[in-house]
Amino acid sequence: MPTAALTLAQQSTLDGRAFLYIILLIVLAIIGGLVIFSVKRRIFDDTNEQDQSAGTLMESLEQMRRSGEISEEEYQQTRRTIIERTRAMLDRDANAPEEK
Repeated sequence: MPTAALTLAQQSTLDGRAFLYIILLIVLAIIGGLVIFSVKRRIFDDTNEQDQSAGTLMESLEQMRRSGEISEEEYQQTRRTIIERTRAMLDRDANAPEEK
């Protein structure tokens, strides 16, 4: 009989370890999902910041023109350059293959 009791004790320990490993895997899966969600959100937030920075740049350029720091010609040339580069960037992003 002592061997039967020993076997039951070993089985109980193995069941406890299996349960612990299953809980650990579930927790790791949840943490992994949160990390992926966070990174994905940060990527899309960076895109919005780039759009806002282009707008901020145009506002700064307009302010410089109004205050006389740059001439009307410099303003127009810089404005055209910003618009061309922004369009090129948007076209490049629109034509880029989607990653899955």
